[in-house]
Amino acid sequence: MSRRPSVLCLLPGLPLPANRGGALRALSMLRALDQSVELSVLAWGREGENSAALKRLLDGSVQLVRRPAAIDALVEEAAGLAAGLPAGYSRYRWHPGALRERLETQSFDVIHFDHPHSALSWELVRKLQPQAALVLDAHNVEALVVERLAQSRPLWQRHALFWQARRIRALEREIAREMDLVIACSEEDAQAFAAMGARRVCVVPNGVPPISPSRIAQRRDLIFVGSFDWRPNTDAARELAHKIWPRCRNLLPGARLVLVGRNPPAAVLSLAASDVIVTGSVPSVQPFLDRAFATAIPLRAGSGTRIKILEAWAAGVPVVACRIAAEGLPCRDGVDILLAEEPGEFARALVQLWRDRPLGERLIAEALRTVAPFTAERIAATVMRRYHEELGIGPML
Repeated sequence: MSRRPSVLCLLPGLPLPANRGGALRALSMLRALDQSVELSVLAWGREGENSAALKRLLDGSVQLVRRPAAIDALVEEAAGLAAGLPAGYSRYRWHPGALRERLETQSFDVIHFDHPHSALSWELVRKLQPQAALVLDAHNVEALVVERLAQSRPLWQRHALFWQARRIRALEREIAREMDLVIACSEEDAQAFAAMGARRVCVVPNGVPPISPSRIAQRRDLIFVGSFDWRPNTDAARELAHKIWPRCRNLLPGARLVLVGRNPPAAVLSLAASDVIVTGSVPSVQPFLDRAFATAIPLRAGSGTRIKILEAWAAGVPVVACRIAAEGLPCRDGVDILLAEEPGEFARALVQLWRDRPLGERLIAEALRTVAPFTAERIAATVMRRYHEELGIGPML
């Protein structure tokens, strides 16, 4: 293909500000594609949002589609539930107008769906552009996230969550089988999509920007970073504040627990205390990472790979995490990370890091080597190599 291939990327929302894992991955994927293809972006937008900031970052075109009014959204949700969709997914189904107009006026080599949410209209895409390859960037195995969350919730919530997980799994299976390529964050997720029947699956890991870490000797904060409109992060923050922090706070004189992330619900805001800080949305997590002697990540649900671990490593912050949080990353317990499961294990690891700062420095020295391949430049090259190898599209990089 001598000309630059044309790619239409459909997003469930604007990836700006890039202050959460999903937005960081979506933005890095857009910038990677923008370097090598003729990129067009169609994204759902909320009231008050505009696409100007994203347009400044990309050479390709960006179009924002306004979400329907509240009453229309309720009607769509009811129709979606009746049709078998998971709760909360119908609002991401593309109205024929905006998407049809784009597909009828421009021919694309690839339609790139960000999340299964944005792929609900794959049938319309196949009908109008049968020549285009369909690609799904699956940030997680969404059904697995909900299943794991259900296992840690009270009994009265489990039935609804398992019901939601079954519907998500059926949708993920349908979409995976219709895609020409599924991009996963980790080998574990890639295997899951292959088991669903996906014809081609490849791995493109998450990336982080380069950071110059400072030494941790004088740091005094324990930090948790996560967008709190994602339920597993809220669950982890409560686990930290209620079960882990009380076990170690008296052994960490002058330390604070700092919960950093946008949209904290009442359940997280209520955790605030003299030594527990809830920041809400922040322009950058870097200043908080610079003051952290460690980050603790007791996630009980998740899939893909945790950008919060990559960010901590790149910023020189020792990581204590459970196995689900570390899943999919090439980490080694006691070498570049400390693994813990129970609150007591987390507390002991944190006290050890507080008292033995050279241990933290050794962990970070190894972690910086582990995180070195996870750069935006390498991710960009990987994306286009996969496009070329799997679909025959674009130059070989």
